Amino acid sequence: MFYSLARIIRKMRRRKDIGAAVLITIIAFSIAGNTLSFYFFDRVDRPDITIWDGLWFSLVSITTIGYGDISSTSLGARIGTAFFIVLVGLATFTTAIGMAVDWIADHRQKERTGMGKSGLRGHLIIINFPSEVRVRQVIKEYLDDQHHNDVEIVIVSDMLMEMPFNIEGVSFIRGNPLEEETHHRANIGRARQVIVLSPSHEDPRSDSLVASIAFVMNNMNPEIDIVVECLDFKHAALFNVSDRVKLVYTQQIANNLLVQEVQDPGVSLVTQTITSNQIEGTLSITLVDMAPPEATSYTDVAKRLLDHRINLVGFIRDSSARVSFDGFNLAKGDSLVYVARARQTWDVLLDFLS
Repeated sequence: MFYSLARIIRKMRRRKDIGAAVLITIIAFSIAGNTLSFYFFDRVDRPDITIWDGLWFSLVSITTIGYGDISSTSLGARIGTAFFIVLVGLATFTTAIGMAVDWIADHRQKERTGMGKSGLRGHLIIINFPSEVRVRQVIKEYLDDQHHNDVEIVIVSDMLMEMPFNIEGVSFIRGNPLEEETHHRANIGRARQVIVLSPSHEDPRSDSLVASIAFVMNNMNPEIDIVVECLDFKHAALFNVSDRVKLVYTQQIANNLLVQEVQDPGVSLVTQTITSNQIEGTLSITLVDMAPPEATSYTDVAKRLLDHRINLVGFIRDSSARVSFDGFNLAKGDSLVYVARARQTWDVLLDFLS
């Protein structure tokens, strides 16, 4: 116990929190002093008393619980209790409790206003807050995936004064997304993924801001996967910072879907189904880690996967998406695009193809 207290005191001294370190030192001194005085003085008349009885008596006394199961009877032990517990310990303990309550309240206030620092690992960072509706939808869609439902999320924005909603596992960091200090507080070094939303669909400069944010984050953590919202195909060159940065042309996709729905009613319903984690039958991608020993055409791959209720839509090779299977064989490095109840690993898919 005293070793643990010593470690806490050293940490507080390193943080220059001298007041708290002094209080803990005094409390430890009070408990130790009363424990020893009780043990040495009362043990004369009660030889069955142990040092642990003294420690228990000191703890219930300094916390004002006072069970009464153990009490001091000798004059020396009573004087020790009066000095170590009544005069020194109680005042110090209540002061420490007050400081702890203030620290918790301050910590909660920093969390609400985004001025704290995240200690998460393997979390998702969402940059910018264009609207509450959009951010809520992104969060819900992400967490509805069985692979991400236990992942915590950090929202980073300089447009909010405090979090407008309360969702378990979602926290807030307030700061400029272009500044490294903000991303340090979001613990980008231990984050799993990043989504950078466009701050405004009406501002043509949004893509340049998003590209700058992606550059800063990729520079701070080159291994992190960054998905960014790009409004205009013409601005794609702004994002050529790393193959870890993936672009999603949200407005172009929306426009295409509108035209497709006019031409072929029902397309939007199917698209909504296969692109949502909230509806069974999700569009997924699996990387081919190792091709089968025998050459296998994509036509055969599609047929075999269909037997397991997996609909092969296409595949990605050399950064190009292909939906026609004629003349192509399965190869290492391809990414299979399919619709299924759940995302599958390559080992599972390979077993289906055997």
